[in-house]
Amino acid sequence: MTSMDKMGMIIAVAIVAAAVGFTLTGGSGIPSDISAKVAPVIDQAKEIKQNIEPAVEKIREMTKESKEILEETKTATEKGIKVAEELANPKATVRLVSIPAGTSVTGCENVGKCYDPSSLIIFKGVEVIWKNNDSAAHTVTSGDIVNGPDKKFDSGLIKSGKTFTHKFEESGKYAYFCMIHPWANASITVQ
Repeated sequence: MTSMDKMGMIIAVAIVAAAVGFTLTGGSGIPSDISAKVAPVIDQAKEIKQNIEPAVEKIREMTKESKEILEETKTATEKGIKVAEELANPKATVRLVSIPAGTSVTGCENVGKCYDPSSLIIFKGVEVIWKNNDSAAHTVTSGDIVNGPDKKFDSGLIKSGKTFTHKFEESGKYAYFCMIHPWANASITVQ
């Protein structure tokens, strides 16, 4: 190839490049035409982004709230199932309540396990037996820590591995607690 041929090819490429540029700019050959056409699209994209960000944050908040509601619903459902099971067995004449290991240390009240179950529904005439499965001594004393014992029942000290029994003859709600470990409290509803 001669230098003249090379020069001809360079000129041809330059002409093609100019023609492509002319076509891309809408025929005017002025790059500002492209900016004028693209600017509104960019502005719209920015506006959409500004509107989407609060919506995304709201969705995050709603997701968090939904998870909390789901957990509360799960807890309520578990309690409902427990009540239904207790009511489904009205012929039971004896119910057991455990004083779990670790009740002598604070924290059991946060999960409702100082007495297990912490809430019991029974019928008149049912006998409740509390068993101390903790290494420390406890009491089962009717009443509450604010108002003190109401003298409906009181176990005295229940040593580790020992039990206390009380028969409920009257309808009502009976709160009780441990005089030694006052965070340990529960209730029995007699129907």
